[in-house]
Amino acid sequence: MTANATPAPAPAPAPVAQAVEAAVPVRPSEEPDNTPWGDVIGTGVQGEGGELVFYGVKVDVEQLPETTFGIMAGHRSADGKVTAGTVTNEYSGSDKAPGFHAVSGGLNGIPSFGYYAGPAAKITAKVNGKTVTAHQASWSVDPNIVVFWFDSGADPRKLAAFDASGKKLPAGNTGVGHG
Repeated sequence: MTANATPAPAPAPAPVAQAVEAAVPVRPSEEPDNTPWGDVIGTGVQGEGGELVFYGVKVDVEQLPETTFGIMAGHRSADGKVTAGTVTNEYSGSDKAPGFHAVSGGLNGIPSFGYYAGPAAKITAKVNGKTVTAHQASWSVDPNIVVFWFDSGADPRKLAAFDASGKKLPAGNTGVGHG
């Protein structure tokens, strides 16, 4: 470079990457996974889709931090394939607090069902003014969870649970959801 020479212009700066806020990951679905969790509970009740069955499903919904599972009603075909139907789960508070939870009124060929958290040996309700006893089975994942269901068409009211000695147990949420 000579004394009178003009310096070459400085190279243009490289473009600067703009900071972009990372997207918050979104789960593909906040619906319960329909895969059976634990043993499938057979009822012996046959319908259009096969035998009526109940089973646990995992629930992972951000808005329900104390709910880890639900109960699915579905059908098992003659070849053993299980098809999901209606799921019910706790929506407020702990899913394992003592008492009734997630009681669903009969819908689309599925009878009224739900679960009881605690040592329920007998579950009853009033149906058309008469006391009826629910069918029930303990869930294999947690035997303290008792899945129960009523005969088709029954619209249970005044749910009650009793231990093996006949003592009445805490009620929890005895409301029956329809829809």
